[in-house]
Amino acid sequence: MLLVEENGTKTPLLAKAGNGLYLLAFKTGFTARKFLTESRAEQSVEPRMVVSANRPKIVASVADKDVAGVLVDYDFANHTYKSAASFN
Repeated sequence: MLLVEENGTKTPLLAKAGNGLYLLAFKTGFTARKFLTESRAEQSVEPRMVVSANRPKIVASVADKDVAGVLVDYDFANHTYKSAASFN
């Protein structure tokens, strides 16, 4: 997962795909850093590991944003992803 600054708070980076809004998640630090490099993301974007201890906070931080799902290992250069899941 990637965190961005929003109104003075760190929040998960979301991506628009079609008519939906998706949380971007990466299985490894390598794929997260590859995305950051290829997308030329701002320096303030931070990769973070999602674990059972921080998952409720992540879900709560995007609860009001109508997130449709999660895209895993999004490849910026090819516009593909390894898998997707609904956000429940």
